[in-house]
Amino acid sequence: MNILAAPNSMKGSLDAFDFSDAIEKAFLDVSGSFKVKKIPVADGGDLTGEVLCRALNAKTVQTVARDPLGRGITVQYAVSGNTAIIEMANVSGMKLLDEEELNPMVASSYGTGELILDAASRGCTNILLGVGGSATVDGGSGMLQALGAKYFNSGGDELPGNGGALSQISSIRFTPLIHNIKINIISDVENPLLGENGAACVFGPQKGATPEMAIELEKGLSNWSRLLGKFSDKDIPNMPGAGAAGGIATGLVACLNARVVPGADFILGILKIDEAIKWADLVITGEGKIDGQTLGNKAPYAVAKRAKKMGKTVIAIGGAYEMEASTAFDGIFSIANKPMTIETAMENAETLVGQVAGQIALLVNKINSK
Repeated sequence: MNILAAPNSMKGSLDAFDFSDAIEKAFLDVSGSFKVKKIPVADGGDLTGEVLCRALNAKTVQTVARDPLGRGITVQYAVSGNTAIIEMANVSGMKLLDEEELNPMVASSYGTGELILDAASRGCTNILLGVGGSATVDGGSGMLQALGAKYFNSGGDELPGNGGALSQISSIRFTPLIHNIKINIISDVENPLLGENGAACVFGPQKGATPEMAIELEKGLSNWSRLLGKFSDKDIPNMPGAGAAGGIATGLVACLNARVVPGADFILGILKIDEAIKWADLVITGEGKIDGQTLGNKAPYAVAKRAKKMGKTVIAIGGAYEMEASTAFDGIFSIANKPMTIETAMENAETLVGQVAGQIALLVNKINSK
């Protein structure tokens, strides 16, 4: 019997590679007759870069760029042929800052622009940009600054590219430092730029914004989107994914004709997962929590949709699940096999995944042997 293990990561606990390894081991421990194919997946969030790097057999390169607060750091990204795989979190991410340093009014995506510029200097003409985990709400102004943009207030003074400066910008001068570059922004959210579901209101507080800061950032992003109308006739603020990573897509789409792609489907296409689903008799996916957000085309749901179209059985394994997600799968199993805290489940996720996958394997083997 052919088993496809295609899980997403359990955020902060178990990465997709170890998740799929645990499923494989559990099935093979039950019976050597199982054939297991592992395709760890991502959707623009955790481990997106690593999943793409392995799929494209990319090589790591190293350079120096600025972190969200302008400090020089050594950063890695990956290159495969003329394609660069860049994770915004590695250069402009929250993980680079201490909690007390989080401040989207001063944080800048400048370093992300530096990585794009570096990739172009190495001959890359195709950029895959994962935008999860950013520390910024600057509309991509910092990134564009690194790529040739300058910002001025009404008095003609030059301004920095950060969240706090957005409301003061009166004019933009952009002389691109890169040309003929295709940029795909890989996002796992579809939030617009503005409003109650936008970058400032939803993601600002996660990045250290106080309620007062969120109001100012909203005002700044509104001004920013108005100014970007000079460079593009697209409905920038309302395009799906415009609010991702502090609005970074807005500057890229308006000034460099980038496109925002739904992370899960884009990555699954690169992974050629349809071929593996066609081969499989049973598909197993999963992530940390399987709920309504999963149905917003997160990786497990995207896997399940493709599998269902081919008439395959799909099982999901999660740290926890909500019944509203049950319609997408033929069965959902929680790794919590007894009363336990979330912390305990997270600390022991690999073992617990192995145990529940083992129970699924026993059941499948019993049914299959009849």
